[in-house]
Amino acid sequence: MEMCSREEIMDLCPQNMCCVIPQVLPKQLCLPPCSTKEELRTILTETTAREFSDLPHDILMDIIAMLEIPDALRAASVCSSWRSVHIKLHNLGKYKRPQTPCFLYTSQSIGENIACLYSLAEKRTYKVNSARATHQRYLLGSSDGWLVTADERSEMHILNPITGEQIALPSVITINQVTPIFNRKGELCKYRYSRHTAEGVTESPMTLPLDKLRLEHDKWTWLPPHLGIHDCAYKDGLLYAVTSFGEIFSFDLDATVITAKVIMGRTKEYACERIYIVHAPCGDLLQVWKPQEGNGNWVDEITGFPALVSNTQNTRIFRVDTVAKKLVQIFSLDDHVLFIGNNQTSCLGVSEYPQLKANHVYFTDDFECLSSKSMWGLRLDIGVLNLEDKSIDEIVAPRLFLKCRAPVFLVPNPSMMNSTLHG
Repeated sequence: MEMCSREEIMDLCPQNMCCVIPQVLPKQLCLPPCSTKEELRTILTETTAREFSDLPHDILMDIIAMLEIPDALRAASVCSSWRSVHIKLHNLGKYKRPQTPCFLYTSQSIGENIACLYSLAEKRTYKVNSARATHQRYLLGSSDGWLVTADERSEMHILNPITGEQIALPSVITINQVTPIFNRKGELCKYRYSRHTAEGVTESPMTLPLDKLRLEHDKWTWLPPHLGIHDCAYKDGLLYAVTSFGEIFSFDLDATVITAKVIMGRTKEYACERIYIVHAPCGDLLQVWKPQEGNGNWVDEITGFPALVSNTQNTRIFRVDTVAKKLVQIFSLDDHVLFIGNNQTSCLGVSEYPQLKANHVYFTDDFECLSSKSMWGLRLDIGVLNLEDKSIDEIVAPRLFLKCRAPVFLVPNPSMMNSTLHG
């Protein structure tokens, strides 16, 4: 068996290994507990390379299973013994450590085939080589390690930006409200799009260029009330959706006939905020309101109305009281953090994600018109909001993602991990 040297182990210590090894290794080697990096370095120095190589695989699996993806990859590269453990861990489906969200962005200065993945856990940027689609497509969102994208014909795909794997989703013309329009040569040239709610048609049908339909839909089966849904959350077999007026509906997707159950009625009369919905770790259902204001310098390509820009500093958070059917504003997240934007909304506890800032909101710009290159000169609303003093910090500087698709938060999926990350 190839031995793992002390030097190779020590190369891992600046990362999360420093947090994991003190929890696992001293106990398993019958060594005294260590609480600091210096104590860990002393233990590792006094421990022979043979002891590391002879660690049972189940102990190594316990160590690697507690690591963030980049550190797990580093561990796998130390020696053949550790790599075999890493492979076994994945084959058995035991690597399920919750991953800290990353910040995914593209940059013209880096190149069309490269995307950047900024690790909030390590404060370090990685480059991934499967990014052409992220440059050329409109990003509809992200969930469970996948990006949902729409190409120049508004056809949708899900894309793993780390591995490069992508899956084409059913064509947009399978949506009842979309009718393809062909030219005299029989080529698809436009779409006819009808907008309606459960109560009926709300507007006259629109004829849209191929690449504009992707700004109007993000699903195939329209759930009542069909229109004005800002965000969704899935839990315990139910899909929760919040509208621009604060209404909350739930849908049992396993039911024979899918109907909307009203969880909360209208809480506002004017749609002037971007609204998100998320379940907190304690089980509470939260609404997050991010104000939007008109900007006369920018015009929506489809509606012709002044575009809306966010005023994130005035973001408000509410707990949904499902019994009293009302919203209760909360002013602190305590030891939790929020992630909002053009990605899956999430509420995380810093006890499980210690690298994140408690009582902060991490946000990216989900302004719909940013899909247009004419809007790329607009300063993107991206940062970290301190809910205590309303200050905003940058996520990563400098802002290399200007004049590119708006960045998103992505939670890497350990089950799809490979060695495509590069420092």
